[in-house]
Amino acid sequence: MATIVARTRPVWTADRIFFGSVAVALGLTTFIGFAPSYYLHGYFDRPAVPPILHVHGLIFTAWVLTYVGQTALIGAGQPKLHRRIGGFAAVLALVVFLLGVTVAIERGRHGTPPPGRDPAAFLIFPFVSIGMFAWLCGLALLRRNKPQHHKRLMMLATLSLCVTPMARLSRMLHWPVISPVGGMLIADLFLVALVGFDLGTRGKLHPSTLLGGGIFLVSEPLRVIVSQSHAWQSFAHALIG
Repeated sequence: MATIVARTRPVWTADRIFFGSVAVALGLTTFIGFAPSYYLHGYFDRPAVPPILHVHGLIFTAWVLTYVGQTALIGAGQPKLHRRIGGFAAVLALVVFLLGVTVAIERGRHGTPPPGRDPAAFLIFPFVSIGMFAWLCGLALLRRNKPQHHKRLMMLATLSLCVTPMARLSRMLHWPVISPVGGMLIADLFLVALVGFDLGTRGKLHPSTLLGGGIFLVSEPLRVIVSQSHAWQSFAHALIG
């Protein structure tokens, strides 16, 4: 008697479509934002980046690709493989955090913020972004057995990292704002999409959206205000000299 083996196909739920689309959008935004200065610097006749920035770029890219891949695995109905890769992703997240802090300090010391920006004041933007990433990623790992929490927190963690390429993108678009603010405004569009998704599918905001997205939004004006304070200037100058 023949045995019939049924093949299960992934079900394209609203969750999978939304978070898969966001992952692809974050990947494309990262590539476009860093294309002139990193990925396609030769084509744009830009100098090669220093070794530490090259390593930083590789690790940053590895995280974004891992996030896209992990999201794709869930969309393809492969949660077991997703969990296996999760251990590697956790270690990679730690490397992203440590290298991000190191590179932010080094760039501050060598005075390489956007044109016209004070290095000490500007330092708060990468610091808060990498700090938000670490906090949100840590929460996501703690809630890895609660998929609805986990996927939102991972999205917000990656979004926090992507504020930097989004700032580059805002400069390309010639927005009449300083680039860190332009990057945050583009990031806010992703937050609006998440809020719309929650309201459309649940009728209310998910707790992780409310917590992570709320603090993300509150942090944006605070970054600008605190960067001009005497306390921050003293702290930043102690780090970068």
